[in-house]
Amino acid sequence: MLSEQEHMSISGSSARHMVMQKLLRKQESTVMVLRNMVDPKDIDDDLEGEVTEECGKFGAVNRVIIYQEKQGEEEDAEIIVKIFVEFSMASETHKAIQALNGRWFAGRKVVAEVYDQERFDNSDLSA
Repeated sequence: MLSEQEHMSISGSSARHMVMQKLLRKQESTVMVLRNMVDPKDIDDDLEGEVTEECGKFGAVNRVIIYQEKQGEEEDAEIIVKIFVEFSMASETHKAIQALNGRWFAGRKVVAEVYDQERFDNSDLSA
């Protein structure tokens, strides 16, 4: 199916316009994901508030989700922590990413990236 779409041609200005609008929507996410910020053992009652306060420097924070993801089915599989921050506007998300990506926190180099809005809205935190 994907291979069929790769070679698909777009004709007509309205079709091109629809594709461009879809691409633009993808880029307008208001959600940032922070990776490698904390270990599961470092999660405490203060973490959500600390993240909200720090990210509040870049704009209005709608919500923060701290998500622990097991990296396999085995009982002893590694667990990684992703912190999702939803801002009011995409521009705030980009400001936060510029400031936080590559920053050191508790001896760890943070990775801050835009997260797909559609996935987030559908509670898919797996990407």
